[in-house]
Parts: sequence; C-alpha cells; structure tokens
Amino acid sequence: MHERDRARRGRGLSVPKKNAEKAIEFLKASGLLDTALAIIKDGERVVLPLRSEGAKILETLLSIFEADLVEAEFAEKQRRPRSIREALSTTLPQAILEKLPSSYDIVGDIALIHLPRGVEQYMSLIGEAIMRVNPSVKVVLGEAGVVEGVFRLRRLVHLAGQRRTTTTHRENGCVFQVDLSKSYFSPRLSGERMRIAALAGRGETVADMFAGVGPFSITIAKHSGAKVYAAELNPDAYSLLVKNIELNKVRGLVRPLHGDCKTVFLQNQVRADRVVMNYPSDPYSFLESATKILKDEATMHVYGFAEEAEAWRRDLEMRVSSLGLACRADVRVLREVSPRRRLMVADIAVCV
Repeated sequence: MHERDRARRGRGLSVPKKNAEKAIEFLKASGLLDTALAIIKDGERVVLPLRSEGAKILETLLSIFEADLVEAEFAEKQRRPRSIREALSTTLPQAILEKLPSSYDIVGDIALIHLPRGVEQYMSLIGEAIMRVNPSVKVVLGEAGVVEGVFRLRRLVHLAGQRRTTTTHRENGCVFQVDLSKSYFSPRLSGERMRIAALAGRGETVADMFAGVGPFSITIAKHSGAKVYAAELNPDAYSLLVKNIELNKVRGLVRPLHGDCKTVFLQNQVRADRVVMNYPSDPYSFLESATKILKDEATMHVYGFAEEAEAWRRDLEMRVSSLGLACRADVRVLREVSPRRRLMVADIAVCV
C-alpha cells in the first residue's frame, strides 16, 4: 500500500491552463520548478511548485504567462522504488532480500520472476513490489522450478495483479500473442533475433527448427525478406504461431509446419541456406537432423548451455565433422545463467 503523500507549504506560480505547458517548460529549463512536489489543479488554473531561488527571474514571468505568485500546500511526490529489493527494504528480513533475484523478465504486461526456495510466504509482497517498480505491469507470475519437458514449459504461480497468463508482446517492430503457461517465450533473445535477421538475406530459405510462437521466424522474415519454414510440435504454440504470422502480415514469407522438426522439414522437401536451432537444453540431439536439410553451403545457428566457449566450439566442430561435413564455428556468449553455465550461440558455416 502506498504511503499517503505528505504536504509542504511553499511558493507557487498560478497560471491559466492554456499557458501551463509553456510555463512548465520554462521553469524546468531555468531550474525553478520543484519536481519533488505535485502540480495543483485549481479550476481553470494550475499552480506550479517553485524552488526558493530565482526571485528576479520570476518577476518577468508574471506578465508573460498571465501568472500570479501564491502560497500553497503542495503534496510531495512519492518516488517510485528502482528495484524490488528497494521496494521491500523495510518490509522483508534481510536474509529474504538477499535471496531475491536482481532481474526478471517482462513479456508484454506480464512480469515473470524466478522464485528461489524459502520465499513462499512472501510471494504476494514480491508481486506487489514488482508492480510498484513497473507501473505498466498488470500481472506478476512466479517461475517455480526450471523450464522442462519437450515443450519447454514453466510451472507458474500467480503472485499479483490480474489472473491470466496471456499477453501481447512487442519487440523489434513485431507483435506476438503469447500464453506463458502453454508456450515458451523469452524476451532476453530480442537482440539475438535481430542479429540473425540482419545476417539473413532476401531470397534465402531459413529453417526454424523450434519456432514456438514465432519470434525468430517472424523477425527474420519481416526484417530480411527471407522465406522461413517454422516448425513447432506443441499444438498450443503452433496455434499462436499461425495467429502471429497473420498479425505481422508475413503469411507469404513464413510457412508454419506442425510436427517434429526431425521429420517435418524432410516431408516438405525443405532445403535451407540457414537453420536456427534454439533448443539450448539439448542441441546435440538435433545436429544430424539439421544437416540433412542444408544446401551445399549453409549456416547453422546452434544455441546451447556450456561452461567455456572455446571448448564448446571444438566439441561442436568435431560433432559436425563426424557427420561428414566440413565446418567452421564461431561462438559467442549471450548471457551467464550461473557461475559455471552460460547460454551461447554457435554460428557454424557448413560445406555439404
């Protein structure tokens, strides 16, 4: 619950509403507006809170803005906390504050935070704190446990706000309908999706092996003009993929394929210049399937978890070479998941 705003008496500049915007701009530029206090609306006039200095400058404003100097009771603005730890600093024990994650994901108007053990009794307070820090957030969900299963689903717990798991997420000029309880989606790869889109060329054929609701496929198609085949096994995610293709007006560029990526591309006789393999928990199981749909010269973008980039690069090159292909891999670290676990991407140039 928000504390009641405190009041402070001070000088104000009373101006007609029609002149308020220009007066505010002038006071800000002159350093005379007291931004810690709230502006008062008084009928057809507004009262702008003033700092104590600058009396001579103020005298010139009275005629310019049809203004009067008045005394008023201004409410002090409540400063929004900058983090959930700050928001809860006087509410939760220090031991619990230290357990709280320093970051969380925001998908559309839903905040998604990983819940460490031992904070169960404080879940609603944590949710409310996130909404105080981010007023645009309407739902807060807790992620209990790890992403698991073939469909990479999270076990979600409602913490605060509206009771729903659906939202509309916007990034990179694209819009995505998402249901976090039925499909996997990570906003943290927004920049990576644009990087791949920048590498793809008009006229290319791209195979997205784990399309989900379409963030890679649609971003690539919309920004590069490449033809994308988007495979998805999860029926709920596939349904959203089809909707998102329509929403983003890329029906002529993105073809959704419902089925197992190990077979569905071959069944549709897809030959790709570029393959996106965003399945970091088990990329090795799909390397052979990816190589079967490559053109003579192609690129694979393989995502995975590893401790050390150079060791992972050598391992990937060895595994692709064992399939009878010449290759060269370039690995980059995307983010640190834990002290000994990093999310990486390997751009593998392959000659079939």
